[in-house]
Amino acid sequence: MSSPVFIIRILLMSLMLMSAYAARAQKFKVKSFRILTNDVTAFVHPVSDLNDEGCALIKVQASPDFEFSTPLGIVKRVNKTGEIWLYIPKGSKKITLKHPEWGVLRDYTFPGKIESHISYELRLDEPERERISSVSSPVVTTVHDTLVVTRTDTMLVTPAKKFIPLSFTAVATALWGGSSNTLSGGIMLALMKRHGGFMHIASDFGSLGATEGTCDRDGYIGGRLPYYSGKTRHSFLVATGGAIQRLSGKVSIFEGIGYGYDDAAWQLAQSEGGGVVKNSHYCHKGIAFEAGAVFSLKKMAISASVVSIGGKQWYAAIGVGINLKKRQRR
Repeated sequence: MSSPVFIIRILLMSLMLMSAYAARAQKFKVKSFRILTNDVTAFVHPVSDLNDEGCALIKVQASPDFEFSTPLGIVKRVNKTGEIWLYIPKGSKKITLKHPEWGVLRDYTFPGKIESHISYELRLDEPERERISSVSSPVVTTVHDTLVVTRTDTMLVTPAKKFIPLSFTAVATALWGGSSNTLSGGIMLALMKRHGGFMHIASDFGSLGATEGTCDRDGYIGGRLPYYSGKTRHSFLVATGGAIQRLSGKVSIFEGIGYGYDDAAWQLAQSEGGGVVKNSHYCHKGIAFEAGAVFSLKKMAISASVVSIGGKQWYAAIGVGINLKKRQRR
């Protein structure tokens, strides 16, 4: 055998080995990715991430030798027969797949947004296992092992709904408005999950005391204008209660009905006896109603609402307080 021919053969064998090695760099690919619309596993077996948010569940149909990673991490992995369950944080966008023999598929991008408590299916197209036949045997036999797994999931329960914690809100409020420019303080309490109830009471803690009749807007009593000392008295109270509904994790709206009054009185001069008379123009009472919203920022709650007495007197109310939630038991 001549030396050049031998060298050429060595080069050809090297190229074949390098090609075979390069072909082994990645021998699998993603076949499909979809949402399992009828799969409630993520609700029945929920797993939460470090932020106490519910994870999504990806059921990977692949060999158990695969390893996975995402930029937000893998919260939990469960090896099942014929598939791998991966609990990942919501909002994950990419996943990296690794196999000790077949290589790495880096940063596979999910085709859609990953949501909490939703089940997904990731199918991989894997290479067939290689079989080595005997060199001495003239017959070459190729064996294909095909495992067909048929699974029927039958659930006799209603699909679980997303967990909503029970929350208690306490807010200190301030009201201003009405024909007397009333300023008062109050407190609002609310208890709810998706729906609940609230109560709100506000007052200026004032009292008119004993009064001796009424006067009009300008102070006239029966067509006569007496002398006044210039001192006034004021009394305000409103109490409402009703329903509160959660629109999202941070916003709730409420509406209710109740009773309220806003009274004002003028004191007569000492020459007029020094008594106190109600000013009918600034005195109002009757059915009160309220509508508003509560904004939750972690444990802080901010409220804003409108209150009316009889649809004639209007008040703006704002408040700041706390929002406490009961955690889910695991």
